[in-house]
Amino acid sequence: MKIQTVTHKTARRNGKPLKTYKIRYEEVVRDPATGQPVMTPEGSSQKRSRSETYPTYDAADARRREIESERAATGAVTGREARLEPFAVFANAWFDSLAGGVKARTLAEYRRIYKTYVAPQFGARAVGAISPADARRFRADLVGRGLARGTTKHAFDVFRRILDLAVVDGAIPTNPAAVLPRNRPTGDAEPFAPHPLTPEQVAAVAGHIGASYPVYGLVVLFLAYSGLRAAELAGLEIGDLRLGPAPSIVVRRTKRKVKGGWETGTPKSRKSRRTVPLDAWLADDLRAYLQLHPHAGDPSAPLFPARYGRNAPGVSRSALTASPDAPAPLDSYNWAVPLEPGTFYSNYFRSALAAVGLPASAPATEDSPAVHGVRLHDLRHSFAVISLSAGAHYMQVSKWLGHESYVTTLTIYAEGGKAVPLARPTAPAKPADKVVQFRRRVTG
Repeated sequence: MKIQTVTHKTARRNGKPLKTYKIRYEEVVRDPATGQPVMTPEGSSQKRSRSETYPTYDAADARRREIESERAATGAVTGREARLEPFAVFANAWFDSLAGGVKARTLAEYRRIYKTYVAPQFGARAVGAISPADARRFRADLVGRGLARGTTKHAFDVFRRILDLAVVDGAIPTNPAAVLPRNRPTGDAEPFAPHPLTPEQVAAVAGHIGASYPVYGLVVLFLAYSGLRAAELAGLEIGDLRLGPAPSIVVRRTKRKVKGGWETGTPKSRKSRRTVPLDAWLADDLRAYLQLHPHAGDPSAPLFPARYGRNAPGVSRSALTASPDAPAPLDSYNWAVPLEPGTFYSNYFRSALAAVGLPASAPATEDSPAVHGVRLHDLRHSFAVISLSAGAHYMQVSKWLGHESYVTTLTIYAEGGKAVPLARPTAPAKPADKVVQFRRRVTG
């Protein structure tokens, strides 16, 4: 690498032609969207020439030695040249660094968040050109779009952590997103708060669903009196249920619906792998339910099934129709496929909330703000509040919930008490109230 002396005949200093000193080197051409090297037809990395100009020979020579030293140590130019690399280069490097260290679905979610919220604004930007003002505008834009607070937090956190990697790699001296003040809700904005249901409300929701779909009425009771997360519910199999003298449910896997099937994973943390005791009345309901479960003898069969869609082959439309007078027959359920929590909430739980006078949660749209109503996760909150208010020690409830720390339990819920065992919930009496039993559909 040579230093070229450039004489500017039209520019003078002290009456003499002005001289500057230029160094030239090559860099790899990268795709601005992905940050990956652009390849030539021959299969090698495409390169382009770069140059830097300095007012003195000593400054140019110092930079030349710096580049040569960097290349000797790493095979590439870092420092000033790295500042010109697209943000996408560091995003891909961050994703690569996470592989094997986080769950596959977590990494996939980081990639989705980056592609949806971060890449459109910063993917092609030179990482060294991103300023604190850009970071502030980005966060303000996320908030202004009416996204859920959790979505805003995760999108900005991915952005910040990628910039952390750029600092570690020496591309930028400091993280422009690291010193922003916390974004607290202001004005009429309401922070998220749990919406635990009372035992009477749980019974009312379960009764409304159970009148037409007895299996799913049992799901509501099970969630409210076991405290499982949605993904843990989907991951339950027949073999996880213990209905002996001390009935319990073993939580050891999660399942999530993905394109082309289901992804099996592990619970949220080490302490989330747990055994939750079941009250006697709930164990009795589950025993009766297993008498009707077609795959009760298969330990790996889903505990709670999905239902067939309207276009399912071999399933008549009449089999899929249900009402309080004619509950859904058992052969309208797809017993080989787990219940998908999101579908359960949208198709069954939401309408039941409306029927008993409870608000359902809804995301923000262009025409309306988000509604912080009852979510399926609030059945987990219901379990915690009912247990604490009835006399259980918060440390025991924390273990049942699978919280990583007792502090988490105390932060979310007030201390209370529990008189174990919990009683079966009952809904307020209504005229002509009916008790609906599971039934088999007669075919032929």
